[in-house]
Amino acid sequence: MSSELGHSIRRGTAALSAIATSGMFTPLGPRKLVSLARSLVRFGPTPAMLIAASAIRYPERVAVIDETGQMTYRQLQQRAGSIAAALFALAPAKPRSVGIVCRNHRGFVEAMSAGAQLGAELVFINTELPSQQLQAILHRHTPDVLIYDEEYADAVGDAQFAGLRVLAEREPGADASPMLTLDDLAGQRHPAPPRVRRAVKITLLTSGTTGLAKGVPRAVKPRALALLTVTAMAIVRLRSTDRVLVAPPFFHGFGLLALLGPLALGGTIVCRSRFDSQATLDDITRHRITVVMAVPVMLQRLLSLPDLEQTASTRSALRVIVTGAAPITAATVSGIIDAFGPILVSGYGSTEAGLVTVATPADLVAAPNTAGRTALGVSVRILRTDRSEAKAGETGMIFVRSGLEYTGYTPDATATASAKEVVDGHVNTGDMGHFDTQQRLFIDGRSDDMIVSGGENVFPGEVEDRLVAHPGIADAVVIGIPDAEFGQVLHAFIVFAPGAVVLPDEELKAHLRAGFERYKVPKRFVVLDEILRNASGKVLRTELQSHDIA
Repeated sequence: MSSELGHSIRRGTAALSAIATSGMFTPLGPRKLVSLARSLVRFGPTPAMLIAASAIRYPERVAVIDETGQMTYRQLQQRAGSIAAALFALAPAKPRSVGIVCRNHRGFVEAMSAGAQLGAELVFINTELPSQQLQAILHRHTPDVLIYDEEYADAVGDAQFAGLRVLAEREPGADASPMLTLDDLAGQRHPAPPRVRRAVKITLLTSGTTGLAKGVPRAVKPRALALLTVTAMAIVRLRSTDRVLVAPPFFHGFGLLALLGPLALGGTIVCRSRFDSQATLDDITRHRITVVMAVPVMLQRLLSLPDLEQTASTRSALRVIVTGAAPITAATVSGIIDAFGPILVSGYGSTEAGLVTVATPADLVAAPNTAGRTALGVSVRILRTDRSEAKAGETGMIFVRSGLEYTGYTPDATATASAKEVVDGHVNTGDMGHFDTQQRLFIDGRSDDMIVSGGENVFPGEVEDRLVAHPGIADAVVIGIPDAEFGQVLHAFIVFAPGAVVLPDEELKAHLRAGFERYKVPKRFVVLDEILRNASGKVLRTELQSHDIA
């Protein structure tokens, strides 16, 4: 039996065990079973179906807790149904697509469910986009309905958006406006829209770290959904009674999965419109959170809180912490394990490929910098530049094939976004990495971030990991700067930990030389208050490239 087959069997067995104890198949009476069957026929395998099923099974259980308060599954389902019916009645034609520009609150969940009930394409738009990029995205995707928070009203107006506009959430203290709101729609009464007769398409946007974010459309297919569920259940072991704090933005792939999993089981989502490390720690205690979903930089900020150790006894309910969406340093992994115990799970994936690998707590204890093993239904190949397969331990380009088939990007209004390379059904992720002999994947870095200095290849991640391993350094990013002699030289951007002594360049270089070849030591260090990242925690390296370091 191959190690890969054995791994799949073990993970499948673990998933079956987790599903059996999750509460997913709690016995139901005949009436509820009939209601479930009708919901499946009406909505198909969509977010609307997941919420409808939980509303049937656990109508009075709290579905969402946000800064406004709490909402039960019955309330969520009733409001989403009324909103869907109103949109169907008010839109000039049946809405084919619904754009959502909402932060993490109940309005996003209502808009997502209502759009899915209509069978519309759901376009999740980055809430951190500059006004001009938001306008460009709206021109590219032209949704029939746009549901957005009031803070984006000016950008939507400047874009001259011609579809139906609906406010999801008003700015605190803002004057009432004549704009249509989700509350208005939820209070209207219209006939229910016809049942969904096609697979609902979900379009996620890439992180846009190197230009305008591109749309990646996905059809929600039962097989892909089932494999994703099995992997999540095997590793995270979600339960219907879980209280899940979801910190990543809902519009992002990781945040969306973190949202949908608990909703499917009937768990409770706890969220805030904006991440705040102290508020997050308080929420973990106040709501007796059992599962935390957060990107690595959020975990770094939690670790920097001065009272983290003193409040450890109040977090006894916490069972698992899940991270992903951006690289995590070995120092952060070790810090989380020290603070919370061996409960960290790390996922690796991309907008184009979906979930690729998952590292269990045992994986991360053994190898803190691993991305883990492949998810069920996923094939990963490490290919050389000639596209032959690399050996264990050999770095190459990471190609992925998954149930979420990549069919290209959505077309731009003025140009076609360049497509990802595909080899034998495997999509080029743009990441470089290698497998070890235990079939664990390690990410060495982005191919376009690799620095060639004096003919030697340097991946910034390994230098960054070494820097943040220093107790006085909270964050670090390394980039390549053009150099007449070496082609490129390394420059490091450093954020020192609160209260730490600012170290001179020579001491930082000595710290690196203790474990690295000379060409991997940055020529210069720049101290910053904060390193710019996008909403999913990825470093905005292009911003650093233009930073004045002369």
